Amino acid sequence: MLRWQLMDLILVRHGDVDAAPGLCLGQTDVPLSASGFGAVQQLAASWTESAPRFLFSSDLKRAQQAAQIFAARFAIEPLFDARLREVDLGDWDGKRWDEVMRSDAARYEHWSANWVIQEAPGGESFADVIRRTGAWLASVLASTRDEDTVLAVAHAGSIRALLCHALGLPAQRAYALRIDHAHAAHIRTRAGQFEVSYVNASRFESG
Repeated sequence: MLRWQLMDLILVRHGDVDAAPGLCLGQTDVPLSASGFGAVQQLAASWTESAPRFLFSSDLKRAQQAAQIFAARFAIEPLFDARLREVDLGDWDGKRWDEVMRSDAARYEHWSANWVIQEAPGGESFADVIRRTGAWLASVLASTRDEDTVLAVAHAGSIRALLCHALGLPAQRAYALRIDHAHAAHIRTRAGQFEVSYVNASRFESG
């Protein structure tokens, strides 16, 4: 009897960050805040299943710090991958959104109306994020075994992109998915087909 490969992918957004509100935080490399650490620790404490076979993380500091909490819990080394990074906002990264809207109004308005295919100046589009996260997902599917569990710590943008892959959701609908800090989503794959068990959960769910 033919048995299809089954893999569980758990996606976690890093905790809140130590940065002023209202900043364009794409690939600007900020650390977790104290409350961000605490929220990720609380989420990690809700894990009741066997340890994941792989722990992946974006290589940005806030994701790495969150991944280290899971690494300590499971006694495994995280694998850092730039393909899991947040969207690159280019020239705007690290600036205040209100400053960008005031000083670069024309380009901001064009980008905000076409963000799926339009890159931020010097940065990337959401379609670019979908392509690079899709390449990461394909490599994970090619390297996992039947009934493996993979945990990946990433960002709101990269998690939305991966969920667009899994749900077949048009990129324009990505922001219909709520992805809070220190929350988790669960994708199960079977023979290249995806099912999403939960999204934006404040604790890990069994099964």
